Amino acid sequence: MASRRRHLHRRKSWSYGNGSITIRIGSRRSSRHYHEVQVSGPREAGRFARVIEDQVRDFPRDPLIIAINGYQPWLEAILNSCFQDHWNDISDLDREVQFAHTMQFPEKASRKGRFVPWSCIIDHMNVPQVYYWSVGAEPPSGEDWELPDISTFRFRVGIWQKGRGACLMDRDVSVSIIFTPQDPLSDHVVSELVFGFLYKNEDLGQPREDEEGICWLFLQLYLLLTDWQNIIHQLNERLDEAEKNSTGRHLSVKMRGRMMHAEIDRIYELKEYLSFHTRAFQKLQKLKGDIPPDEQQDPLWDDLDDVVDDLQHWDSSIDNLKERFNNLLDLEFNIQNAVQADNSQFLAIIATLFLPVSYLASLFGMTTITWPAIWYLYVAIPVLVISAAFTAIFPWSVRRVQKVLYPEEMRRVRLTPNEFTMLGDGLPDSADVPGKSATRGRRKSLRPSGMDNDAKVKARSKSRAMAEKDDLW
Repeated sequence: MASRRRHLHRRKSWSYGNGSITIRIGSRRSSRHYHEVQVSGPREAGRFARVIEDQVRDFPRDPLIIAINGYQPWLEAILNSCFQDHWNDISDLDREVQFAHTMQFPEKASRKGRFVPWSCIIDHMNVPQVYYWSVGAEPPSGEDWELPDISTFRFRVGIWQKGRGACLMDRDVSVSIIFTPQDPLSDHVVSELVFGFLYKNEDLGQPREDEEGICWLFLQLYLLLTDWQNIIHQLNERLDEAEKNSTGRHLSVKMRGRMMHAEIDRIYELKEYLSFHTRAFQKLQKLKGDIPPDEQQDPLWDDLDDVVDDLQHWDSSIDNLKERFNNLLDLEFNIQNAVQADNSQFLAIIATLFLPVSYLASLFGMTTITWPAIWYLYVAIPVLVISAAFTAIFPWSVRRVQKVLYPEEMRRVRLTPNEFTMLGDGLPDSADVPGKSATRGRRKSLRPSGMDNDAKVKARSKSRAMAEKDDLW
């Protein structure tokens, strides 16, 4: 009996880079606002723990902010030397940041505990060139003129945050870990921008609950890395360029149509990320009800409301740009149809002029007819004149007939003052108000302003006289 072969399912293999991870620990002592540690294996967990212990001892009121650029399977052993998570492995979030493409709303690991870690994964959005320019680098060549890929707009960040109970050196210290992909751009942004931006904030050392902590860190990273106004400005620039190409006819209609279809597809992709950002901040807004009432006056919640309002405004702006691209695309095809109609009209005019003459030529060319050749000239000239006259008179006569049959379409709309509300009035004069005659409104608009004032003065004086008379009685 033949032996059965066991089918082995191969697991997906990931590339973990060169084997080292850069870990940065935020600190006020350094001019760069962080200490950098290069770890290449679990044996270096002690060196990482000593840096954390020094930071907690020197600045016990500051939260621990750690940025990890990369992933290795032994990263959990490094983190377990200083931090503790009873629900999940902290490094699992880092692995998802590195190798997955999905985003995760801010959520708690469990709803039963009081001090429970929060985690989220978000793709921040900005113009691709801005990431490079912000750190003094030059963007890759070719991104200025061609439509960049949607992946270049994203700056992927994972956040793990716990207010208390995470740090083994001091249970009261808040811990925030920021995970970024292992690429040079992320490394430059974290090292040159993130820590300086966070440590310059005056609210960094303010005591916060877990809900406030994740909201504050999420908001600060969003304000630093995401700028929808830049993206909308870039879309406006590309729309202006598309309008110039459409006006100058620089490219073929098919090429311009494909380019605008690509722009519209890009707008739909951007709206998906914008929708995720809006929903994420709306979920953070709901956390306001989970904190004590005396802490709900924190300006942080007002900042969240402002961000949601801004996101809704950007969403409306992107919708307007999408409509303008669609209108321009429709205009391209309408212009092409109009050009084809003009060409067809020109060919019809040529056919009207020369088809009768060609028909006469075919008659005189028959072998069975022996007419003199000069007769063709005598007949062709009047026919050509009649064809030319018909070609010139027929379009003019059609326009005249249309003016007679459809006179209303050729008239302009005339505006009358009684159909509009004047400054200082509540309703237009033509409004049908109960108890008000139709002629009264028209007369009021034609009456001089002084007459209304005199009437009001007389009415007030009469009422005052009646009041004085009552006092005498």
